[in-house]
Amino acid sequence: MAKTAQPEAKKVSRRDAFRAQRLSQQRRNRAIWITIATIAALAVAAILIIPNLPVSPENVQTPEPRNRTQVQGTTAGDPNAPVTVVEYSDFNCVHCKNFWVESEEQLLNDYIATGKVYFQYVPMSFISPTSFTAAEAAYCAMDQEKFWEYHDYIFANFGAEFSSPMLKSIAEQVGLDMNAYNNCFNSGKYQLKVQQDLQSAQGQGITSTPTFVVNGEKTDRGNLFAVIEKALSEN
Repeated sequence: MAKTAQPEAKKVSRRDAFRAQRLSQQRRNRAIWITIATIAALAVAAILIIPNLPVSPENVQTPEPRNRTQVQGTTAGDPNAPVTVVEYSDFNCVHCKNFWVESEEQLLNDYIATGKVYFQYVPMSFISPTSFTAAEAAYCAMDQEKFWEYHDYIFANFGAEFSSPMLKSIAEQVGLDMNAYNNCFNSGKYQLKVQQDLQSAQGQGITSTPTFVVNGEKTDRGNLFAVIEKALSEN
């Protein structure tokens, strides 16, 4: 009886061994796919998280350079252009940042670079105390002919607290003479001017940012280019 049972035992043993081998392979495959999925998830998380690290003096974001022609102080373009556009903007205004991101390059390339528009930026600082300090710092950068570079850095780092350390870090990134910048900012050289800018805007009935004045006509971001085209057609 033992001899007749032995082949059956061997047959069962081979079947069990095959099944165990198949299960082992499945487990290995599953482990490989879990590892791949984990690596992919971590990569995606890194892509999503790294660009959104909190902005801080140690983590200043660098904007792409912009093509501005005939820059002088807070202006750009030909002073004899047929249309003058003045932007009243707050450095803490999300709509102002969105204009800078989405529309300013069109203004620069299609209208300023072509001699159609003379452009001026006026800080209308009212959203928070750091709106004032950011404007003061930008004016200090203007003393070194770097107003627009500083302007771009502020909007590239939108959401930061524009405290003295942050503004100083931006000044370093822009490449300012730090002794001159510190003397300017710490002395409060432009405090009165920033207040006067706000009063001037309010005196024109401007209550929100960004507001644009195109050859004397007030408009908003959504209608800016249509109003520019209208002003060009009248010249």
